[in-house]
Amino acid sequence: MRTYSYKAKLSKYTHVQLDEFLEQQRQLYNAALQERIDCYKKTGVGISAYDQCKSLTLVRKDIPGFSNFHLQSQRSALLRLDKAYKHFFKHGGYPRFRGYGRVRSFEASGIKPTFKDRYGSVKIKGIGRFRWRLDNRCTKAQVKLVRIVKQPRGVCVQLVCEVETQVKCADAPIGIDVGVKAMAVLSNGTMIPKRTVDNSKKKPLQRKVARAQKGSNSRRKKVIALSKECFRQTVRHRNDLHALTTAIVLHHGKYVAVENLLIKNLTAHGGNHKRGLNRSILEQNWGQFIQQLAYKAESAGGKLVKVDPKNTTQRCSACDALPQVKLTLADRWYYCSTCGHSEDRDINAAKNILLKGLEALNLGGSIPGAWVEGRETERTGAPSTQNSSLSESLWHLGI
Repeated sequence: MRTYSYKAKLSKYTHVQLDEFLEQQRQLYNAALQERIDCYKKTGVGISAYDQCKSLTLVRKDIPGFSNFHLQSQRSALLRLDKAYKHFFKHGGYPRFRGYGRVRSFEASGIKPTFKDRYGSVKIKGIGRFRWRLDNRCTKAQVKLVRIVKQPRGVCVQLVCEVETQVKCADAPIGIDVGVKAMAVLSNGTMIPKRTVDNSKKKPLQRKVARAQKGSNSRRKKVIALSKECFRQTVRHRNDLHALTTAIVLHHGKYVAVENLLIKNLTAHGGNHKRGLNRSILEQNWGQFIQQLAYKAESAGGKLVKVDPKNTTQRCSACDALPQVKLTLADRWYYCSTCGHSEDRDINAAKNILLKGLEALNLGGSIPGAWVEGRETERTGAPSTQNSSLSESLWHLGI
């Protein structure tokens, strides 16, 4: 499944109706959450999404404002709450009530879009028509779900489509070690520089919001301007990650091994002395980087495997020995006192990650051919074809 996003064109009336529907979705979500809480307190048993959908049918008969909108789209709030509860039971994080403006999207289930000439459109009862310019990414037959999202810079239509494998990845496996000095280091020696966030436009807007009077129209306009700038930064970084992950999958998508990092735990504690490190970790956006690698590798016929990060930095990738003195963050070069192996500590860690990934896939733990080529390059000075091809692709993409 792939999701394709399009900038929507809609009338002023549709804008007004969309805002009214999203506010209704917020109220419905909060009411359903309160109903679940009250039901559990009184009976000790929860209420299902199916029962709440039946209650919504009765609400539509009693309250005229609810019957003006599409039923399946209204159920989107109830299904989203049910998904939040399932996540709570598996991973924790109790669902919270949504404040004003905190519901910005919904799924228009059961509605098929119309493709005509150069434009696609979808009409939703009670809201209006959404139009967008078509491209060659998907066809009408592939669309399984339509999602409407209100963003700081406009409204977009997301088409969830079922697509087949479009590209074929190379067979060379790769291990990836993420970090803050370099955003990612590949086991073949390729280093991807860290992301540096430019806040020169964001900080003045933050100061303006901080100085504005709370509740005023002036502050509301400044908040909108700040949200637009934050959204621009998000889109730029997401596009850069797409270019990067696509290049990696094309050259090394058969088997990709990464560390199974708990980013929330890594940045949860530390106090003031660790604040800078936590900020650097979050700026690299490892989670989205790994998520893109996972679905792109799968769609290209490959597989991404997450391995235990224990001792990937400490262990020698050549002889599997541990150092007598544990390496610290200040030690940037790895030297093995057992076999004499010496190289950059991040490249050594990436090789260990790849070995663990191959072991998890039952493909054997011997050094792959890509590693042998890389070591021959170190000895002879001849460029590695595989390494240079990926480096050239990243260079052409501006990374």
